[in-house]
Amino acid sequence: MPRSMVGSGIFLSSSHEGRGSLPYCPLHRYLPPPWRETNLGHRKSASPDLRKMFRPGRENHQTEPREVSASNAVKLSNKLKATLKKKYQSPPGGETEHPFYIHCDLQYPPGESGEVNQHEYIQIKPTFRKTHQWRCSPLSLYFDSELDDERVRIALTKGVSGIGKTSQVRMIILNWAEGKVNQECPLIFPLPFRELNLLKERLSLIELLYKFFPELKEPGISNLENFRVGFILDGLDEFRRPLDFKNSPIVTDLTEPSSVPALLTNLINGNLLPFAAHIWITSRPEAVHHIPLQYINEVTEIEGFTDSQKEEFFRRAIIHTDQANAIIHHLKYSKSFYVLCQIPIICSISASVLVRQTWLSGKEYDPGALTPMYTDLLALLQTRDQNTQKMAIKLGELAFKQLVKGNTVFYEEDLRECNINCDEGSEFAKVSIPIFREDIGLQQKKIYYFGHTTIQDFFAAMWFNRSCNSLDENLRNAVDMALQSKNGKLDLFLRFLLSISQSFIQSIAEAGYNSSETLTETVEYIKKKVMENPASPRTLNLLNCLTELGDSSLEIDGVSFLKTGIPPDAKYPRAHWSDLAAVLVASESGPIAMLGLEVKKRGDKELLRMLPVIKASQTATLSYHKLTEKSCECLASALTSKVSNLKTLDLSFNTLMDSGVQLLVAGLAKPHCQLEGLKLSGCRVKQDGFAALAKALKSNPSHLLELDLSGNEPGESGVFYLVDGLKVVNCKLQILKLSNCKLGLELSRALAVLLIDNPRHLRELDVSMNDLGDRGVELLMDILKSTQIYKLELYCCQLTEKCCENMFRCLVNIPSLRELNLSNNNLKDEGVKMLCNAFGLPACQLEKLNVASCGITLVRGLHFNSILKELDISRNHLGDSDDWADVLFCLSSLETLRVSDCKLTEKCCGELVKALSSNLTNLKELDLSGNDLGDRGVKTLYVGLTFRCCTLERLFLRCCGITAEGCSSLALALKSSCSKITELGLMGNDTGEEGLRILSGIRDDPHYKLQTLELVWIRWPDSSR
Repeated sequence: MPRSMVGSGIFLSSSHEGRGSLPYCPLHRYLPPPWRETNLGHRKSASPDLRKMFRPGRENHQTEPREVSASNAVKLSNKLKATLKKKYQSPPGGETEHPFYIHCDLQYPPGESGEVNQHEYIQIKPTFRKTHQWRCSPLSLYFDSELDDERVRIALTKGVSGIGKTSQVRMIILNWAEGKVNQECPLIFPLPFRELNLLKERLSLIELLYKFFPELKEPGISNLENFRVGFILDGLDEFRRPLDFKNSPIVTDLTEPSSVPALLTNLINGNLLPFAAHIWITSRPEAVHHIPLQYINEVTEIEGFTDSQKEEFFRRAIIHTDQANAIIHHLKYSKSFYVLCQIPIICSISASVLVRQTWLSGKEYDPGALTPMYTDLLALLQTRDQNTQKMAIKLGELAFKQLVKGNTVFYEEDLRECNINCDEGSEFAKVSIPIFREDIGLQQKKIYYFGHTTIQDFFAAMWFNRSCNSLDENLRNAVDMALQSKNGKLDLFLRFLLSISQSFIQSIAEAGYNSSETLTETVEYIKKKVMENPASPRTLNLLNCLTELGDSSLEIDGVSFLKTGIPPDAKYPRAHWSDLAAVLVASESGPIAMLGLEVKKRGDKELLRMLPVIKASQTATLSYHKLTEKSCECLASALTSKVSNLKTLDLSFNTLMDSGVQLLVAGLAKPHCQLEGLKLSGCRVKQDGFAALAKALKSNPSHLLELDLSGNEPGESGVFYLVDGLKVVNCKLQILKLSNCKLGLELSRALAVLLIDNPRHLRELDVSMNDLGDRGVELLMDILKSTQIYKLELYCCQLTEKCCENMFRCLVNIPSLRELNLSNNNLKDEGVKMLCNAFGLPACQLEKLNVASCGITLVRGLHFNSILKELDISRNHLGDSDDWADVLFCLSSLETLRVSDCKLTEKCCGELVKALSSNLTNLKELDLSGNDLGDRGVKTLYVGLTFRCCTLERLFLRCCGITAEGCSSLALALKSSCSKITELGLMGNDTGEEGLRILSGIRDDPHYKLQTLELVWIRWPDSSR
């Protein structure tokens, strides 16, 4: 990978196959690859072709391109490359080269982001990232011949301050100038906005380019419309003049003079160089709205470091491993600080301060937050330069005045306004690179900026605190100023100010002065402002300010209201408390894993109050919540909300009916809906509801992966409507549940239609408790052969032994099938014996089989393969038999065995003990409930439970005729050092108080591992109890 010096020490590279290790550049997307398809379909070599340096004329373009000298084109391109190479080989702002390089991913978001209404520091606080679904090789997004025809004209890359936008730009330009990328484009002009601010006069576009690149005057660039021309406009947020796309004068001639903003707007909207220019713009998120979205074809976002990349950064920056480990450990405990370290420049500053302070103090140093770290950074600089303190005060005034104006880049006149001599500023920039920097711009004019915007916020707060006359009044004024800022530009300034003020208050309190009133008044004032308008974008920052001041009472009150629905303070209306609760939910560090309302708070009204929480949840379990169609419209809005995290919605057993489902699926049809799981079991949905759902699935089929419609009555028409929606090409449904829908053969026919048209994705099918019969299963099995079905539920489908031949073919011909439930069907011994024949064939890969209540009476006919992990043969009258040994011998991989209610006695326990000591060494769960084992059977089992090779963790012996004597045997087993049992079920046994005393008396034993003991429903000997 090419190594070059960049501003923030962040390097972006790609391992795009066949292209080498090159940095990502949006210009790749709209510049051609170095080869074209010939008539023979072969790819030509990437040798330079001068003809590719000129744009071909368009058929609808009225004028033919002018003749341009090829030699002049090469001369012009070479001169530009030489100029840029010389300029960008040197690091900006006096930085030295970083000794290491870390790749930083780009996020490729679908659609556009909304308006930024809060400080980017708050934006960067931990949120549930969804970027994994868009992350790909940055180069592959743009460097693709098939995409070249899409004519992407303008790309915009956004990212918070310090994330690496300018660094990326510098590296792209340097790689182009060195001949490593995009050689088909002869001209790429970087025009930083911070330098465009220096141009006040009226210029033509050609004259503007000569200002930046005077070396190009001799060849001349008056014929730009015949070239492929790239413009890189870096730092839109630093431009001080408005871009007026509505009222700006139209400029189409390259030689026509106009103002710089007018030239930029005409270049962006296509009046200038409509077919030749390709533009890449970088910006902080807060300034993106300055360019209308209609002109932007592609948006990317720089994410910054992941947690693993942060660790890699610190381990490479800090030589001593133990010191690096200690610092990373401390940073992880400071959650907000650690999150902010995804900005590379913050990582760099943190490493410098932490290492220095640890060395000075001789012990581990933990700043905990930005304020003490920046204070320590300033103190470190003061040890090097005695004038640091005086200069810091002047810089504080500069920081505050420019922060109010929204400026992050300063010029000589800005410094003079704050009585800072330019030479003085330059000298300070040399010794304090992390804090203050200097660049040389156009015509050797100096440009100044802070190392990061948070440093500017810190200096502004420090100066504001120092310049105040009355501390409490000063803090209230700062709160009001922050509330009035439109884009949250003063949010972090306010938090720094409160943190600094709190330190000052504590210091004067230690000196004997009473300052508690000031702190209390400030807290109450912020609370008042929050509750006056809790829905304001500033609310979250004010809550963070309260946390800075050590008061979380308002947040506690909001959470209390969220849980109880009762306003903690009647002084403010209920609506304001609801808004506050919504803000608290939205500010969580990640989406709520699962939501379910308490029983006493269920109903349509409570659901409306909890809507913000539902949006913040990944899974909303709202089954049995007494909801009606009234809730469905607001739930639809939650599904389509851009801020919704909802992935699974369970509305089972609510009276929604067709009308409710029709309202709900209106949200499911919207493109913003990302719902993956929808459960509407037992919601009284009929034909019309199924039809509405099918229509929605056709509109937005790609996201839904699970659909549960069990317990409804769609009828034949309804189920065919549903299939019509599911068989569209983009539908990727993996789990479909239609149990207990009062359907018969028509369900099998409908599913056959679905699986013929879309057989690839379905993994789980549940059609239990429908009257399919043997004919319906035969039809279904013929179609399932072409699928990748993993789990099949055919519980209680009126099947007989006649269907088992088809089931045999199913087990053999569908190697993907792992789970099969045939319980509660009248298969009998002959049918199950036929199924067991499949287990001897290698094509059968079944791991879970349920044949409970299937009318089996003979143990002899049962034989299974060694890969079976779960077997349920409960509720079959098998009884004790010598053949149990053969059955258990084959089950070497078995993890769960259920043989409840099988007419077993203590005689079978001996065979179980032998199996536990030999081949059943993987068994984790054993259910023998409902069998007459008695105390003697339990005593026999005790021996097996104490074998060292026994891995049993869950044992269920409900209703087995066990008394206190049996409990003594179980207690001995639980005390054994070999016992691994964590769950024991003994419900329905006559253990009495003595048994309870025996089992509870061993809890202090060091080998006791039991976590769950079921003793409910004990039949006490004394009937009076």
